[in-house]
Amino acid sequence: MNLDKYQVAAVKAKERNLLVVAAPGSGKTTVIVNRIKYLVDELMVNEGHIIVLTFTKVAAGNMKDRYIDAFKKQKSPFFGTFHGLFYKMLLREGCKINIIQGYITNKIMESVLKKYSDEINEDRVKEAINNISLYKTSRVSLEEFVPSFGKDIFIECYEKYSEYKKENNLWDFDDLAIQVIDRMRENKNLRDGYRSLFKYILVDEFQDCDELQVDFLKMMNEDTDVSLFAVGDEDQCIYSFRGSKPEYMVTFDKIYSGGKKYYLSKNYRSSKNIIESSKKVIAFNKERNNKEILWNKETDGIINCSTPYDERIQGEDIAKVIKSLKDGGKDYRDNMILYRTNMESISIIDSFIKNKIPFTMIDKEYNFFNHFICKDLIAYLSVAYNPNDREAFVKIINKPFRYISKSNLVYLREYRDDINPFDILMEKNDTPPFQKNKLHDLKKDFNYMKKSSLNSVIQFIISDLGYIDHLKSYAQKFGSSIEDLEEILEEFKSSAAAFRSIPEFFAHIDEYARKLEESKKNKDEDRVLLSTIHGVKGMEFKNVFIINCNEDTIPHASSKEENIEEERRLFYVGITRAIDNLYLFVPKMRKGQFKDASRFIIEGEFMAATKSQHGLKADLQINHRAFGSGVITEVNDDEVKIKFDDGISRKFSGKVLLEQGLVMIID
Repeated sequence: MNLDKYQVAAVKAKERNLLVVAAPGSGKTTVIVNRIKYLVDELMVNEGHIIVLTFTKVAAGNMKDRYIDAFKKQKSPFFGTFHGLFYKMLLREGCKINIIQGYITNKIMESVLKKYSDEINEDRVKEAINNISLYKTSRVSLEEFVPSFGKDIFIECYEKYSEYKKENNLWDFDDLAIQVIDRMRENKNLRDGYRSLFKYILVDEFQDCDELQVDFLKMMNEDTDVSLFAVGDEDQCIYSFRGSKPEYMVTFDKIYSGGKKYYLSKNYRSSKNIIESSKKVIAFNKERNNKEILWNKETDGIINCSTPYDERIQGEDIAKVIKSLKDGGKDYRDNMILYRTNMESISIIDSFIKNKIPFTMIDKEYNFFNHFICKDLIAYLSVAYNPNDREAFVKIINKPFRYISKSNLVYLREYRDDINPFDILMEKNDTPPFQKNKLHDLKKDFNYMKKSSLNSVIQFIISDLGYIDHLKSYAQKFGSSIEDLEEILEEFKSSAAAFRSIPEFFAHIDEYARKLEESKKNKDEDRVLLSTIHGVKGMEFKNVFIINCNEDTIPHASSKEENIEEERRLFYVGITRAIDNLYLFVPKMRKGQFKDASRFIIEGEFMAATKSQHGLKADLQINHRAFGSGVITEVNDDEVKIKFDDGISRKFSGKVLLEQGLVMIID
C-alpha cells in the first residue's frame, strides 16, 4: 500500500499512547491495518498480544479480511467489538452468560409503557431502551440521571427490566462492560494478567466510545507499558444518545498518560469545493481539535443549493435530476438521499413512486403510515368513508376520551349484525342519555365529513373532533414535545394533499407499503438509496442530496439549543459523504409554515457556492423547474440562453434563475 506522509507518521509513531485524528476520507482503515503490519513485521510483536476494537461485527470482520488479504497473513490479531471482547473475558473467568433477547427487552418496555398510554410505537420503545443504556454507561446515580421522557416512567421501565434480568440470570451488553471493569478494578491479579496479554490495543471510531469503554481503556493503560493506538474524528461524533462525547478525543492527551495526537489531513474522497465548504461549517464548533484538512482532488464538483417552494416540489426536483443522470448513463445507486429524521422520507418516496424511480432504504425500512398518529387518522377516515367499519370505530372513539367504557367496546366487537356502531351504542339500554346525545352529534359530524374534501376532513378530525387534544394529553403524560407530534400531523396532511378522496388516498397508502416491501426484497438491484444521516457514517456516494436544510429540521428543534454542536457534526457527516456532487435543498415552506434556511447553509456559504463556483456558462446541462432539461448555449452578462429538450431556446436573467432556485446544474 502507498501511504502519504501523514499516514506514514501515524503508522510508525513511537509514542505509547497516540490518537490519530482522521479527517473524512483520509484512509483511517488503511492506517490501522498498516499499523498492525508494522507492529508484527517491524517491531516483532506477537499477534496474540494485539487486539483491534471497533463497534460492529461487520466492521471488525471487514478490517480483519482487509489485513489478511492485503498482507497475505496466515495469522491475525483479535478483531472484534468491545462487547465481544468483554464476553470472552467473562467466559474466561467462569461466568455463565445468557444475553437477554431483544424481543424480550421490547416486551418489558411495552408492558410498562402501555400502563400510561395505548399509543406505544417502536420509536417510543427504542427511546426507553436507549435511555436505560445511557443511564448505565454514564455511571451517575438514578437521582442525577435526566431521561428524555418522564422520570417516573423511566424508573419503572428500568426497575422492571432489571428485575426480569435478575430473576432469569440474564445479561445485557452494558452489564458485560460493567462487570469487566468492576472485576478488574477490584482484582489486581486479574488486571495485571490482561495487561500482560493485551499489550497493544487499537481502537477504530474512538469518537463513538462511551464512558465505560473509555474507563476500560484507561484501566488497561495507566501505569503500565500497554500501548493504545486510537483512531477517530470528533467532528463525526454523532451518537450522544449512546453516550459518546467529542471531549474524549479533544482531551485524549490528558486522559491517557503521555498521549500524542497525529493528524490524517488529506481527504481522498471528496471534490475540492465540497471539502472547502465542509470546513467552513465545522469550524463553527468549539469542542474539537484544531486541524488542517486538505484535498487530494484538484477538481471541483457540483455544489447546488436550491430553494423549492415546498417538500412536494423538492421531491419533484430531485426526481428530475436523478432521471437526467440516469438518462446520461449513470446508475441509480450513485445517488444517496439523506435526511435528518426518517419521517422526512415520505415526500421523496411519494415523488419516486409517482415518477417510477426505484429506491431502497439502507438503514431502516420505515413506513411513515405505521406511526400511531397516522394509524389513528386512517381509522378516522375509514369511519368517515364506511360508518360500519367497527374495528376503526373502536380504535378512535376514545381519542379524545368520550367516556365509552371498555365493556361497551367489548360489546361492540362481539355484536354480530353489520350495523353502524353509533346506532348499536345509542340503542343499547344502559347507554346514558348524555352519551347518546354525544354519539348522535358525533354521527352527524361523520356524515358531514362524507361530503367534504379529503383535506377538509383531516383538518376537521384534528381540530373539530378534538384529536389534537388527545395528542396534547399524550405529550403531557410522556413528557414529549407536542411540536414533534404536530410535525407528524403536518406530514400526514402534506401526503394527503395530492388526493381528492379517501379511497384514492387509501390506494396510495397501499401502494406506498407495496413499494417499501419491494425495495426490501430487491436491495441488490440498481436503486436510489435513502437514509437518515445517522445511518451512513463511514460510507460514501458519488452524488449526495440532503433535503429539508431548514432551521428546526437540521438543526432539529429539539436539539438546537442544548446540542447545537452535535447537530452541526451531523450535517458535516452528511455533506462529507459526497464524492463528486452535493445537492442541498432548502424548501421555503415546511409543515404549512415558511421556514428559514438552516444556519449550516449560511455557515458553509452554500448559496454563494452555488452562484460563484457554478456561474452559468455555455454547454452546462441544467434542469429548469418549469421547462425541464436543457443546455445553456449562450451567456451574455446577465442574459442566459437555454435550449430545452423540446427544441425551443429561451432567454432568462441569470440572477433570477439562481436567486429563485429555478435551475439546477446536472453535470
